[in-house]
Amino acid sequence: MHRIKCGDVWQVSLKETQGHEIRGNRPAIVIAVHVETELIMVIPLTSNQEAMRFPYTLEIKKTRENGLYVNSIALIFQLRSLSVHRFIKKIGYIDETTMRRIKSLIRDYLNL
Repeated sequence: MHRIKCGDVWQVSLKETQGHEIRGNRPAIVIAVHVETELIMVIPLTSNQEAMRFPYTLEIKKTRENGLYVNSIALIFQLRSLSVHRFIKKIGYIDETTMRRIKSLIRDYLNL
């Protein structure tokens, strides 16, 4: 498996969820890697453009670098930790400007 790094876009498995948690195999942006716990923080993505109606979302345009097939929405409010075993394959990476915007939204969402 590739080394997982902050800013990577990976296809992940989000099975066995409850309530309004996003589910299924989908792309997610890695925002923090903690090797000692084998947990990785991600922001899941959706291709459903209607998700922009929610606060703490950010449109991610598809590019060759990020590997997305369609324009997607980063669901900041669905931020979560995943086991390394949920990571299927790396598909790309997010540019620095977009990562700064994501981190700013995370700080705002968490009141940091």
